[in-house]
Amino acid sequence: MQTKARRTVNQGNDISDMALSIFDKVREIKRGNPSIARNIDKYERDIRQSLQSIHKQIGKLDQHDRDLVTILVINGLHRTADEVLIDQ
Repeated sequence: MQTKARRTVNQGNDISDMALSIFDKVREIKRGNPSIARNIDKYERDIRQSLQSIHKQIGKLDQHDRDLVTILVINGLHRTADEVLIDQ
């Protein structure tokens, strides 16, 4: 009989294997489309820089306000990503 801990480990391994398989597939897609992959990587860097600028501005707020604004910004980013990348 398999213990709960062992089942959890097996599930963890299954999930890890699935994640690795997905990353391998993404790598394969990027290798097959190098120009598009480079453009996506550039846009991701641009997004990161913009987020760092937002973070710097949020850092100027009082701690209590900082936490609330950070949560709202994250929520807005998730909503925007869904709208742009999934809903269109």
